[in-house]
Amino acid sequence: MGFDFSVPITAFVMAGLLAVIVRWVFRPSHPRTGRPDQGPNADLGLLTPVLRSASRSSAVRAKDRLSAAGIRCSLSRLEVDRYDLLVFRPDLERASELLGG
Repeated sequence: MGFDFSVPITAFVMAGLLAVIVRWVFRPSHPRTGRPDQGPNADLGLLTPVLRSASRSSAVRAKDRLSAAGIRCSLSRLEVDRYDLLVFRPDLERASELLGG
């Protein structure tokens, strides 16, 4: 009447196998490299920068101004304190006028 070591060993082996399978299944298909394209020729899809390489505070102020006017916009972080303000192409002209540029 001894202790059966096969039960905990089987449990650990099954848990390890499950961990390996979960890591394999949920692994990202592409490595995360941050912003895929930068610079003036960057492909940002449907978005276009209306304000480039601005400080965080000025980018947030500009975003608040555009949001209050009903323009959908987004901030994209470039560096530690540098952001692009992105809008959809149909809103670009109106957003530029609101921001004074």
